Amino acid sequence: CRRRTGKKSQAQAQVHLQEVKGLGQSYIDKVQPEVEELEPAPSGPGQQVADKHELGRLQYSLDYDFQSGQLLVGILQAEGLAALDLGGSSDPYVRVYLLPDKRRRYETKVHRQTLNPHFGETFAFKVPYVELGGRVLVMAVYDFDRFSRNDAIGEVRVPMSSVDLGRPVQTWRELQAAPREEQEKLGDICFSLRYVPTAGKLTVIVLEAKNLKKMDVGGLSDPYVKVHLLQGGKKVRKKKTTIKKNT
Repeated sequence: CRRRTGKKSQAQAQVHLQEVKGLGQSYIDKVQPEVEELEPAPSGPGQQVADKHELGRLQYSLDYDFQSGQLLVGILQAEGLAALDLGGSSDPYVRVYLLPDKRRRYETKVHRQTLNPHFGETFAFKVPYVELGGRVLVMAVYDFDRFSRNDAIGEVRVPMSSVDLGRPVQTWRELQAAPREEQEKLGDICFSLRYVPTAGKLTVIVLEAKNLKKMDVGGLSDPYVKVHLLQGGKKVRKKKTTIKKNT
């Protein structure tokens, strides 16, 4: 019985093998075309934008008032800014300062949901003309975000030694990628504010702090919080919390 079954199964296998090969080839021809027959997909405008990432450009003006010793920086407008918000737009504003003094800086107003804002604002830096050549003017464009850190769109850096201030300057410049700012981690503070208009009372509650900077030799700190109320640039009220040891 074993011999007869083996011969019969071997004959059936030879017959059906040719049919399977032919059937498989027909399905391959229908489903999988040859690679040479495939046409390359045309590149649309979206792909071109992805390949070439542009940040936009900024128009500004420069003038020096020799009588008052002030550099006048005009932030005029911007166009074609990169969209950083989910809706395909941005809320741009410009931060202006003169290196190496980064603490003294000016900011324009925030323009909501636009990639082509018109600023039309002028800022004055009091700098002697003899010292101006060693300064670098930075005009950084940011996207304002109410609930998180503002994102940098790009910036324009102008070495003042390369500018002829004998006459007013007005020009366009392409934005360049802003270098990442490595800010020192100082910690977080949690507080609450409440104001009662009928009583004219402002209540400030300092709740807690975490991840504070280590100030002591042992790797801890003895923190407390000072609270100042400013009015017209002057301190009108001040309070402070108790000291918390070694935390």
